[in-house]
Amino acid sequence: MTPHGDVLALAVHRREDGAFEQLVEQFERQLFNYVYRLIQNVHDAQEVVQDTFLRAHRALTRQYDEPKCSALLVRPWLYRIARNLALNKRRGLRAHVEQPLPAEEHAGFKPSVRPPALLCAIETREELERLDRALATLPVEARELVFLRFIEEMSYAEIAKTTGLGEAVLRGKVFRSLRQLRDTLAVAKETAHAM
Repeated sequence: MTPHGDVLALAVHRREDGAFEQLVEQFERQLFNYVYRLIQNVHDAQEVVQDTFLRAHRALTRQYDEPKCSALLVRPWLYRIARNLALNKRRGLRAHVEQPLPAEEHAGFKPSVRPPALLCAIETREELERLDRALATLPVEARELVFLRFIEEMSYAEIAKTTGLGEAVLRGKVFRSLRQLRDTLAVAKETAHAM
């Protein structure tokens, strides 16, 4: 069984054999899915995730002492690093208009999505694809909050640590983001029926 990420932080700090590799294995796919949702580019998302782990390794092995590593909540900490790097990457790519990727650019690629609470009711592949397209059309912040809360199933406290926003503010933003997603899905459904 893989040790919990918070325990792995201390193991990485102590430079225990295989600890960093286990940390990467435990969080790499989740971080990639998150970053991909923010910047909507496979190659940039891969680069951001690599940079995230490089920074995490540097912090755990060179910058943080043992008590700080012991108290670290690894999941939101890694997401925060990835978020900052992804937003910096997006600022650097401002020449591109924020749109979903063209179908040919991500053909054959599908970010993996676990089937937690939000996805349990989705029964068909078409519905999942419609959800994915609707998420891609949301503004970045709304897309991020829906992803963290309902796909990654983070608590509001974890999202607050990741985004730097207060929990009360987050609750309102998550509610509005979810409403935006529902509205987008409703329009897509109406459009599909009209065709």
